[in-house]
Amino acid sequence: EERYGFVWVWPGDKDAADAALIPDLQWHDNPEWAYDGGLFHIKADYRLMIDNLMDLTHETYVHASSIGQAEIDETPCKTEVLGDSEVVTSRFMENIEAPPFWKMALRSNGLADDVPVDRWQVCRFTPPSHVLIEVGVAHAGKGGYDAADEHKVYSMVVDFITPETDGSMWYFWGMARKFNPGDASVTAAIKQGQHKIFSEDLEMLELQQRNLEDYPQRQLLKLNIDAGGVQSRKIIERLIDEEKNESRVAALA
Repeated sequence: EERYGFVWVWPGDKDAADAALIPDLQWHDNPEWAYDGGLFHIKADYRLMIDNLMDLTHETYVHASSIGQAEIDETPCKTEVLGDSEVVTSRFMENIEAPPFWKMALRSNGLADDVPVDRWQVCRFTPPSHVLIEVGVAHAGKGGYDAADEHKVYSMVVDFITPETDGSMWYFWGMARKFNPGDASVTAAIKQGQHKIFSEDLEMLELQQRNLEDYPQRQLLKLNIDAGGVQSRKIIERLIDEEKNESRVAALA
């Protein structure tokens, strides 16, 4: 199925393919939004990327010069499992200073960048390997996540992951923004900034993969902040087990 500028492949039984499972990308071909992105080949298990995207605490350390700030580490996040196939991790920060990336975004939308803001991050995982992240800032006291468009800058980070081998993946990334959509220079600046941010993730993930291969007897350490990744992995594991059981039943038949 070709949709939203991507090709979606169902590798299983064609009779079980359901195009309704393709995520709804509301911003595609919508003049109120602008989008651009890219593609990375990463030498790491695709589940490591899902761990990374479902816990943005690492921004404080890995992306300190762009989107990281101490308040991310200091503000608790909430993880919910919705139904049997969606995990949502959210964090809302109030009355803080905007980090460099978001100051640039505020300026590009004609908003002051030297006043306190409310910031949010809402990460949504759906199987097999999609993560969409709502991010943004609004001038403090204007309603935060629910603020009117004239008081905020808001984006959807797009993360589509195609596993290649046990230790490699293709990572489709991008950002759809709902502010100043007609300014191509803003689109280019955001893409350049995202490329830098995701390049930092790439380096970290490939080092993680190397450690896992060098020390296979060691288990991943799971902290409270890892709940989003842990719950996402549980869904993946359950679906894999169900698929294996179906294959066994079919073989017996």
